[in-house]
Amino acid sequence: MSSSNTRDRIIEAAIRVFAEKGYSGASIDEVAERAGVSKGLVFWYFKSKKNLVREIALSVLPRTLFERCAEEYSGRMLIDCVVNKFLEKYSDPNMRRLLLFTFSYQALDEEIDKEISRLCSSTISLLAKKIYGNNSLENRVKVRSLIGSLICYVLTPHECIPPSQYGGVVKKIFYPS
Repeated sequence: MSSSNTRDRIIEAAIRVFAEKGYSGASIDEVAERAGVSKGLVFWYFKSKKNLVREIALSVLPRTLFERCAEEYSGRMLIDCVVNKFLEKYSDPNMRRLLLFTFSYQALDEEIDKEISRLCSSTISLLAKKIYGNNSLENRVKVRSLIGSLICYVLTPHECIPPSQYGGVVKKIFYPS
């Protein structure tokens, strides 16, 4: 078994355990057991629970997803990409729960706080410029509203609105004129 395969198994197990119990409520013992490895091996790869939590939390945040969309698209197509990819990623119950845990963990981890700050500043600015042609305050607020509407969908999945229907309405609202 390759070391990357073992590391991947630990990450997959951590995603499931953290999604079930939260970052603070889960133990490395549970992650190791779920991954089928020793606790020592988890520490060999990640050095500490904090490092494992940080890796999972940073991978859950949507900044990279948004930036990848912005590399390929602009205008309406960028909005399509952002909305579709976001709703697809967070339709997974584990990703949804982990995103919420990550937001609540922000105050406890400086790196997570910095990543969320980058999401809410430079990434918003990039999207505003690529969608609307410039990153004026008005356009940054539009993008923040777009992302806020997506996050609200993640917060309230009980509304029983299918992601495609919700996404379609969000796109129409935020398409550039």
